[in-house]
Amino acid sequence: MIPFMRAVREDDFPGVHALAKAAGGGMTNLPADGRTLEAKIRTSAADFARGATRPGGEFYMLVLSMGGKPMGTAAIFASIGRETGFVNYKINREFYFSISLKKRFERDVLVPTHDFTDCAEVGSLFISPDARGSGLGRLLARSRYMFIAQRPEIIADPICAELRGWRAADGAQPFWNAVGRRFFGMDFEEADAYNAAYGNQFIEDLMPRYPIYADMLPEDARECLGKPHDSALPALKMLKEEGFAYNNYIDVFDGGPLVDSKQSDIRTIKNSRVLTIADVRHAVDGPEALLATGALASFRCCRAKASVEGDRLTIGRDASAALNAEVGASVRWAKW
Repeated sequence: MIPFMRAVREDDFPGVHALAKAAGGGMTNLPADGRTLEAKIRTSAADFARGATRPGGEFYMLVLSMGGKPMGTAAIFASIGRETGFVNYKINREFYFSISLKKRFERDVLVPTHDFTDCAEVGSLFISPDARGSGLGRLLARSRYMFIAQRPEIIADPICAELRGWRAADGAQPFWNAVGRRFFGMDFEEADAYNAAYGNQFIEDLMPRYPIYADMLPEDARECLGKPHDSALPALKMLKEEGFAYNNYIDVFDGGPLVDSKQSDIRTIKNSRVLTIADVRHAVDGPEALLATGALASFRCCRAKASVEGDRLTIGRDASAALNAEVGASVRWAKW
């Protein structure tokens, strides 16, 4: 069977745990701690089964199934910060001018905001090193938008995405060392693990309540502002291709960039349409497409060759099996 995306199940824990350990930290919703990760998977499985009718803070984790084994993850958060708020920094530019000195200055200021509280978020994008280089990373990323397109009313709008911030080869995190460590009294990994296990209320409690002038930070910390981790560059490129934009919002932990978009502006959602399977063949003469069926726990998404004539779709037997869909079924289609 070809690789496909589906809802996480509780029995996926061993495979997802192996992925989390391979991720190497910095992904709050893919923690390497087994107990924390198991609780997140259990929560997600329950959220899939709940059958939401509107955004309510649900956590939808998708896994890439290859030969029955989870080889990647992606997630959609229906509405973030509903209980404790979702806080980040907005980099604002201020201008100063002295008439007497005839000098003009520009200053970047980090301003705490809750601008994305109650918005949706896409994240937790990680693929096993053994599955990289075959275009599957794009399947992981775009499957989230097909999931949203199937049931847009249960996902808040707009949608944001946080990218892992830059860190040195030895693991040092300059932005955290300059800001977070001073106010939270712990190492980056400790704070990240606590956030994954217990939520972000402690961020609201302890983070600086007033703006921070970027010029007062060490140079290496300033260089981190809005700079993604090297491994996050492909994800950022794909987000921008989908219509997400960086508007000077950054993560309070590592200074990584936050991007956002309206649902209606996301390319995959905007350009997808629902077709009916007219035929299932052993081989299909057509371009590769992104295909999705079902919603919530029954959601599946794959990349496969497909032929389209009007509102009729012809797919191969491998795609039919991956999508769990036969002739007469509705399939959401988008160009690959």
